[in-house]
Amino acid sequence: MAIKLVLQMDKSDIREALVARLNTMKLAAMRAANQARETATHSETVARSKYETFGLEASYLAHGQTQRVEEFARSQQAFSELTLREFDVNTAIALSAVVVILDEKDVEQTLFIGPSGGGVRFSVTSNVGTDVEIMVITPVSPLGAALIGALVNDVVTISIADTIKTYEIIQVF
Repeated sequence: MAIKLVLQMDKSDIREALVARLNTMKLAAMRAANQARETATHSETVARSKYETFGLEASYLAHGQTQRVEEFARSQQAFSELTLREFDVNTAIALSAVVVILDEKDVEQTLFIGPSGGGVRFSVTSNVGTDVEIMVITPVSPLGAALIGALVNDVVTISIADTIKTYEIIQVF
């Protein structure tokens, strides 16, 4: 049933939902960076001895959150500029493919192979009103690398921390 729902989704709608999710994540990181910056520069966090590091730690946090903001902005740009290719059963999986896989426990996952943003999850409402959760993976991730070049009905295997995982590709578009 989920496969039919995925087939009814427009890939540009998927990209739009992903870019919106990245924007939400970017705004949250901006708020966190601003709060950490305010904490780092607040008069009560000024170190009075070499052992008081709260202000310094807050400045490190602000820097890290600022880097996340930049990363989300780069991902938004990359997905906005990504050429959305169409795939069928005879087309090898590549960047911009939406792939539905089934693991050995018959758990289905819908993946979007993108240039960045690996691990980001978002939902898209299908034409029949059902939400489908999609996760972004990149070609450099173990699963992404295994999927690149594969076709529908292929079985891919990855090894992570001495654990073997097997996935059957049941749909690509």
